Amino acid sequence: MDSWKTKFQNIIKDSVGSSNSAERGRSKHRGEVKAVVERPESPPSPSPDCDSHELDSIVTEDVVVHFLYDVKQPPPRPNTSMHQSQANNDASAEILKYQWTRFICMSDTHCNTFAVPEGDALLHSGDLTHSGRFKHLEHTAAWLKELPHPHKIVIAGNHDLTLEKEFYLREGHRWHRKQLEDPDAVRKLMETDEGDGSFQYLEYESTAFELNDKTWKVYGSPGSPWFGGWAFNYKRGQAAEVVASRIPDDIDILLTHGPPHRILDTTTSRVHAGCEALSPRVAQIRPKIHVFGHIHEARGAVVRYWDDQEMITEPMDNASDNGGDTRAEATASTLSDTETGGGGAGREKKFTVFVNAAVHYTHKHQHTLRKGTEGWHYLPIIVDIRTPC
Repeated sequence: MDSWKTKFQNIIKDSVGSSNSAERGRSKHRGEVKAVVERPESPPSPSPDCDSHELDSIVTEDVVVHFLYDVKQPPPRPNTSMHQSQANNDASAEILKYQWTRFICMSDTHCNTFAVPEGDALLHSGDLTHSGRFKHLEHTAAWLKELPHPHKIVIAGNHDLTLEKEFYLREGHRWHRKQLEDPDAVRKLMETDEGDGSFQYLEYESTAFELNDKTWKVYGSPGSPWFGGWAFNYKRGQAAEVVASRIPDDIDILLTHGPPHRILDTTTSRVHAGCEALSPRVAQIRPKIHVFGHIHEARGAVVRYWDDQEMITEPMDNASDNGGDTRAEATASTLSDTETGGGGAGREKKFTVFVNAAVHYTHKHQHTLRKGTEGWHYLPIIVDIRTPC
């Protein structure tokens, strides 16, 4: 008898069809940081080194991740698809005991706006603009606030200069020589509109929302390790440890602009640019989902099942470092203890979905690019997480 997982994988293949055969190109070396992000008129020709499997959906017992889909008809959630398939067996009955919460993950939109699939919550991990200009943030904030998702949680990134007021007043002339913006006016754009609590901007702070009979606790941090002296930059070492230590222990959703070290953080020059202090902190907290961006070329997702016996003070192993590939998932050996309840029957599974949700154009997977208002972009990454009914 096929498991629900096998059945659902077949349903995904039928719904996505041949679109998962997109080709993979090489990432472009970005060189020095510029305030104006590249916006080509058309995507380049595909590179011959292609791997269609990189864009296949990730399916585990607790998590489903989609990279490629039709925005107007996104892939079904597992419990919905089991009903639709009319599969009458024990595996399907088991999966219907759970609700699946859908998160739409994106980052590094850089002024671009585009169609977004439906979902329960939208998570945006910063770099809303090129350099924090009022008119650009006004356009992006209006777009996000108008999206129909019941919960929209947003943080800033290093390009959103004007959202770090003290930094901008001191350093803003480096980018905005002719005319400085009013950071107070810019900040008002990120306030929650009266009568509509669906949009929340977080800056080193927490929030919570109710969804599918569960309270989801969220923390948002716009920081990333120092690079070129942009907004919300902190120095590696002690300063980074202070930033990481501010993350609460009991969160379910973590948004940071920069990635943790060795998790979807590989640059085109093969450097791991993630934060060394963030990795062990995430291993201690074990949020259900950690969304970030910043390193555009490392876009992708990793499902990490935690071993309660592992030394969480040690760096995360290289199994999660896929060198910038689009997807990676836990191995069967990693799942054995949590699936069977070994070491304690009935113990709640502990896993984290790491998502580098950067949607900004690179030279990777060019055939998956879509046209937005400000140029080409990748699709937001869909993450479905199951919770008991």
